[in-house]
Amino acid sequence: MPNPKRSLYQCFHAKVLGDKIHCSEGYQLGGSSSNMNSLHINRLVRGTPLGLAICQKCKDYLEAGPPIPKSERGWL
Repeated sequence: MPNPKRSLYQCFHAKVLGDKIHCSEGYQLGGSSSNMNSLHINRLVRGTPLGLAICQKCKDYLEAGPPIPKSERGWL
């Protein structure tokens, strides 16, 4: 049976600083060359799925609990 998809919503290492989401372990969450270390919180605000590729293979992933239901994500 395959492992469930890991989500940034469930990781204790995800930290919001200002308008950016960072990984406290230093992993690069962003995909743009201008800001690879963080994601803008717009994805969090909209409730967009945050199953990032880097999280799927992260050796430091620390699950905080069960998946966040889609109806409880975001606030827009």
